[in-house]
Order: sequence, then C-alpha cells, then structure tokens
Amino acid sequence: MDHYSKARREGLRVYSAAAQANQPPYLPVLEEKVPNLSQLSRLSLGVQTIPLDRVIGSVSQGRSYAFASNFQPILEPGSEFASKWERLYGSVEEKGVSQPITVLEYMGWYYVIEGNKRTSVMKSMGAEDIDADVTRVIPERTGEPENTAYFEYCEFAKETGLYNILFTRPGSYRKLLSLPGLRAGDTWQQEEILSLRKLYAYFHAAYVSLIHDRNAMPAGDAFLTYLVAFGYANLKDEDLEKTRERIRLLSREFEAGDRVKLVMDPSEQKPAPPVPILGALFRPSRIKAAFLFTRSPEESAWNYWHNLGRLEVEEKLGDKVETTTAVIPTRGDFSGEIDQLIAKGYTAVFATSPVMLNSCIEPALKHPEVRFLCCSLLSSYTNIRTYYMRFYEAKFLLGLAAGILSKNGKIGYIADFPIFGVPSAANAFAIGVRMVNPDAKIYLNWSSAVFFDTKNPFVDPEIRVICNRDITAPTYNARDYGLYLRENGEIVNMATLILRWGPFYRLMIERQLSGNLPASENRDAATNYWWGLNSDILDVVFSARFDPYAMRLINHYRQELKENSFSPFEGELRDQSGRIRCEADRRLTPAEILCMDYLADNIVGTLPSPEEIIPTARPLVKLQGIGGELTPELSSFSWDRK
Repeated sequence: MDHYSKARREGLRVYSAAAQANQPPYLPVLEEKVPNLSQLSRLSLGVQTIPLDRVIGSVSQGRSYAFASNFQPILEPGSEFASKWERLYGSVEEKGVSQPITVLEYMGWYYVIEGNKRTSVMKSMGAEDIDADVTRVIPERTGEPENTAYFEYCEFAKETGLYNILFTRPGSYRKLLSLPGLRAGDTWQQEEILSLRKLYAYFHAAYVSLIHDRNAMPAGDAFLTYLVAFGYANLKDEDLEKTRERIRLLSREFEAGDRVKLVMDPSEQKPAPPVPILGALFRPSRIKAAFLFTRSPEESAWNYWHNLGRLEVEEKLGDKVETTTAVIPTRGDFSGEIDQLIAKGYTAVFATSPVMLNSCIEPALKHPEVRFLCCSLLSSYTNIRTYYMRFYEAKFLLGLAAGILSKNGKIGYIADFPIFGVPSAANAFAIGVRMVNPDAKIYLNWSSAVFFDTKNPFVDPEIRVICNRDITAPTYNARDYGLYLRENGEIVNMATLILRWGPFYRLMIERQLSGNLPASENRDAATNYWWGLNSDILDVVFSARFDPYAMRLINHYRQELKENSFSPFEGELRDQSGRIRCEADRRLTPAEILCMDYLADNIVGTLPSPEEIIPTARPLVKLQGIGGELTPELSSFSWDRK
C-alpha cells in the first residue's frame, strides 16, 4: 500500500478545508506565535511519553509547509521528501521509532524541533503517543484564564508526574481534587496516581477514537466533564469497553461551542412551529410525573414548597396528569428508583434538590425519552433542564425593608449554604439596605456552619433586625424565618418570601402534553430556567405592621424588577476588598450575577471554608459551592431577556 499517498490525501483534505475557511492551512509555527520566544525561560523535563494529539506544530518554519495543520504531508508523491517519508513509515512499522523526537512544550502543547516526519508517520498510523525529549518554555504570567490554567497544570504535573492531563479552564485541577474518592490525604499516594493515570489513558484512547471528527472540547476538559458526570469512585475500576460505552452516552456534551441558555422570562419565549396534524395524533393525553426529594416534605421546608407545587399541578390539570413522590436520600439509591419509575410509565422527572444534579446525569443519558428537570442552576448538560428562582430580587426588597426598619444601622443576615446564587442574594440584600440606610452594616452568619448557634445567632444584642431562612417546615413551630425584629426576647415577623413552584411545573407538563416546546429550548441546547418576580413563582409578603408609606417605595421597586427596568446590580459595586465589581455606568449581566463569589463592601463576614460546614451540608457544597465541582464560567452562559 502507498502509505504516503493515503496520508497525503488526508493532509490535502484538511489543507483545503482550512483554506476555504480562511484559516492557516500549514503547521502552526511557535516562533511566529510567540515573537519573544528566545527571551523566555526554559526548563528541561527530560524524555517523556507525550500524547500525539497535543503535538500541534513546529518550532520554526523549516519544513512546516510540507505538512497540513494535522501533521499529514502535502508535498508531491514523487518528491524526495515523499520517498524519505515512505521509507521511514516502513522502518517504524518494522522496528518502531528508534529515538525520541525533540520538542518545546508551550502552554501545555508541543512543538517539534527535530522529528517532524516521525511525528507525521506516527499520527498517520493512528498512534496515541510518542517519546520526546521535552523542554518547557515558561510563559509570562498574564492573568488570562488560559494562562492561569496553565500554571495550575504545571503545579499539578510537578506534584503527580501526570503530564498528560491538561485542563484549559482555571480551577479545573481544584475541581478534580474535590472529587470524592480521588485522593485520601493532602499528598498523592503512588496508588492514587497510577489509578488516575490508568483511568485517563482509557478515557483518552476511547475519546480520541470516538469523538475525533467532531468540533469537541479538548480531551482534558472532556475528561473532567466525564468524571463529574459519573463520579470518580464509579469509574476508577472500569475497563476500556465500559469507558467507551459511557463516552458514547455523554458524546453530545463534549461538543464545543455550546452555551448554557438562561431562560429569564417564560413569556418571552418564541413558540415552536405548530405540531403537524399527524404528529398531534401521537401526543400523550396524560403525563405521569415523578417528584423526587432528598427528605420528606414534612421535614424539609424546601421540599414542602415543591410538594405544594406538585399538588397545584394535580388540581389544575386534573386527569391530564398523574404524579407521585419518592424520597431518595443518597446517590446510590437514585438509579434503581428511576428505573422503577420509568418501568411504571413516568416520562417526566423533577429532581427538587441541587444535590441530585449529578445523580440525574446517567439515567437521563440512558433514557432520552424521559424529560428530566433538576432544581439547580449549574447544569451544562443538554439532556437535563435545570430550574431555579432569582432569589436575589426578593432579597433586594427585604433589604429595602430591613434598612427602613433598622434604627442603629446593625442588621443581621443568616445565609444557608455557601453555594452559587447565595452571594448574589446577600449582596442584593446589602444593596437594598444601602439605598435607604447608607451607613448600615450587614452582619453575616451561616446556618450551615458548625459554629452557628440557633438560639443566639448574633452575640451583639444591638442586632435587632434580622433576615433569616426564607421558609420553615410545617412540622416546626419556630418563628425565626423571613425578616423579623428581635424585641425583648420576642420575634416580630415583618416579611417573608413566598415560593410557588406550581406555575412552573404546570407549564413544563403542559408543554410535554402539547409536544410544542419553544424552538430555543430544544434538546440540542443546555437550558436553565431562572425565573424571578416577573413569573409569579416568587414574591415577598409583608406584615400589616409595616409602614404603608414605606410599602409604596418597596412596591415601586417590585414593579420595576418585574418589568426589568431596574436591577439591584447596576451602578458602582465594590466588594469587601474595595475592588470595583460593577462600574457606575453598567449593569451586571445575568451570568455575572449567577457567578458571584464575593461579598459587597457593607457586609461584615466571610464565606465559610469547607471544614466549617456541617457534615450533612457538605455534599451540596462540594457539588455547587464556591470552588466546587460545578464552578460556572461566565463565557458559557447566554440568556433571554428584554
């Protein structure tokens, strides 16, 4: 077989596609990419086995024009170059590669100094790796995301000796280390390193073979998505065939370029084209919907409000819907429960807790005929819709009220979990306070912290205006919820949030009944419903004790929030360090609000560390906490708004 001609055809195909797309058709040249290359520091890493998919170019121009950008040759078959390439192919086929190539590593990618033809031949053979004498070029620190991620890679590789696992997103190595079962202590054990090396080798081999022709994310980033989706503990002992099966299930999630759509207002969604008459004949006349809880609604206020939403769906839709509930406290019980529900004909599954998000992934992949929704914000999986409330809007109104009620400028704020969405709620509250009481301070405490004292959350007796948890479970008689005054040892309730999940659940089930989803919410996109005061699922009710003139101000801002003509996060916003987070002439985007991981400068207090969280709250914080497994990226979000 003429191996050169076959390789050249592939090279010309890639060359032509690049030329037509007005992209460079030849090998990337590091000296052109980094003009100050000769001035940068270097570090010899010695001979290593490096992945061929990260060997992407040549250091100097030299023979770069002999190859397309995929390292396949493009010179004429009768040339001297072609003859040498063909002879080398035969030699490698018979004896293997006789000596390492020589490369520079820059930002985690490899550029060849000597050995372009060996690289080309090995790539044409479908090899996964090659031995190379590696010298690292150390870039200047710029603070850019990719640059930050690279220096994290250097530290990780130095500690573990694992040079193959390259992430391109900052915080990914921290996220990797947060996975349960990955590492037992503060230092890596050899057994742990070997286990991770083997798992990545299996993943990489399967990923390259299955996803190579798609516009997909880099293998390292895809590997982290894979670990988060299925759980490290469930994957570490699996063989190559099982790995391939899981990658096939998750393949849609690996495609690059997708954005997470934040659907901010259901009334603005464009309806899909009408369902054809023939298709309408096969629409379901009845939906069976399962609602999953981590605790019973009697024990959990959060689940109580979700269950009220379920009951409202039954009342409004009548015989068009049948619902059931299941309490699933652990991830290990989740898959079996789902299988039983699906076997009974349930085609809509509502997982009502953020901690259930990862548990939903594999069942949803295996059952695309079932619509899965999880009450969470941070999913980028196309097979799972997520939904949540813009609590920060309601908290802003409570902040206005607290600022009006406070006479001494000392206001207590009790947050629950240090997860994404909570800083934005606390900051919105603080901004509301400042708008009516500029000198006031908000004293922050955490109900999920080991140091929290339920009976006396604030030692300072002068903190008499307090914003506590939003709702209380029906079996509890405590009155310390919502916004209240602490007077002479008594609690005087002044305002609280009202959650109405019913309208959301009803709309989701009605859409499934009609088979008429909006075009923007098809299964090719990851969709997060993030609704606020304008959707009637969230509101604040005030006591009759509250001053009616002050209520006029609060109701004014309530209406502006509903109309999106005002946001708490417009104008200058500084964090506790004095850093400007929003300029005076700007409004934060929804993604910037969702991704907040800082506190406003009039808040006294900090985000608790993982060690300070009570054990029962740690799974949620590990998953969706600040710096947890699902740390969001601003660049991944888009949204619908006026």
